[in-house]
Amino acid sequence: MSENSSFLKNSVMNFSSNILTIILGLLTTVIIARTLGVEGQGLFTLITLLPTMLVTFMNFGIAPATVYYIGREKYCMNIVVSTNIILGLGISFLAINVGLGAVFLFKNTFFDGVPLLALLSTLFVLPFLFFNSFLQAVYQGTQNFRRYNAINLTSKWIQVIFLLVVFLVLDLSLGKALLSFAIGSILPSIFIIEYMRKDGIRFGIRNFSMELTKDCFKYGYKAHLSNIISFLNYRLDIILISYFINPAAVGMYNVAVSIAERLWVFSQPVSAALFPRISATKGEKERTELTTMVARNVLYLSAVFAVIFFILSDFIVYLLFGTEYKAASSTIKILLVGITLFSAERILSNDLAGRGKPEINLYTSLVTVACNLVLNILLVPKFGFNGAALATSITYGLTFFLKLFIFSKITKAKIDDILFLKARDIVTYQKMLNQLIKRTRKS
Repeated sequence: MSENSSFLKNSVMNFSSNILTIILGLLTTVIIARTLGVEGQGLFTLITLLPTMLVTFMNFGIAPATVYYIGREKYCMNIVVSTNIILGLGISFLAINVGLGAVFLFKNTFFDGVPLLALLSTLFVLPFLFFNSFLQAVYQGTQNFRRYNAINLTSKWIQVIFLLVVFLVLDLSLGKALLSFAIGSILPSIFIIEYMRKDGIRFGIRNFSMELTKDCFKYGYKAHLSNIISFLNYRLDIILISYFINPAAVGMYNVAVSIAERLWVFSQPVSAALFPRISATKGEKERTELTTMVARNVLYLSAVFAVIFFILSDFIVYLLFGTEYKAASSTIKILLVGITLFSAERILSNDLAGRGKPEINLYTSLVTVACNLVLNILLVPKFGFNGAALATSITYGLTFFLKLFIFSKITKAKIDDILFLKARDIVTYQKMLNQLIKRTRKS
């Protein structure tokens, strides 16, 4: 099988899995939003944001470094897995202590009105979240997306089933919703361990590699800082809405984001397949041609579906969440422009990371997060969560155009090759459709 055919197959596999993940994730959001109400949904968002932030701020780029060095074929699997498990244990212990300090330091500001016990309880899923990130990266690095996607889907299915059973049989409370979050965090670790056992990958303390640890931190800190800044671009708005307004506004805004970000259905699976492929590919011309082709098609498909989302947003919000969340519709429309452009930006970022230049993503993210912060501070107090949506959309657009210019300078690619479709792209669509039909029939 040729490399391009393999990449196409992985992209289609990821896309199929991503569709199911989106459906299951949206179903989870709908159940929680409808049963807990706007304020309860906002509290759930703020509580689960804490462990998510800690994993983002303290993973030190181990996962992307793992993908990169597996692509370079520098270390054997037993060494990679053993090193990542031991690093995960150490970092988890540190993260739990940082989380405890954050809860008590910000309980009267960012977490005002949030149950203290619930915040503290979520910290104990941190070891599982770190293991999921560090070990799932092994399957991404080896481009074994069958395992990679199965881990995500199985845990999502069980989380939704749990919520449905509780919803139909018992009263769904905030505590039970948080229990579903914990289940969805713990289960992937169990599946990863079982898959690795079947694949003959063994953990051993003697397999811990200080050399790999140094390499991971050497490469990873650049990707890590970039991911922190990117996360702030994603979620800075929620933090500031909580600070300037209240949890109910967070709940309304989170519903809008959960719908609008479904537009990343094209960029997420393709970028996951692109990163290890670019890391393993030696030819610069081949890398550039692949990335420009992927970026322009992702941009085009995202734009088409953004128009559909814009037209149907009122109906979608009413159908899924009811009249209580009616105000979220206008927020979705504001977010769509930035999210469309950011879909293509993700592709360019993964290309640069795969070339061993993650620091470029860091530098651009520093500029855009500063812009995002200033815009949120100016717009949220005046326009509420719609102001946050406008700040986010502007920031995403700025990020895309900065990355487009930088990528063009580094690779000598023509900007037109990224912004406009080519005739040969139609052939690619036909191949993807055939692959998708084959996978659907097998399923």
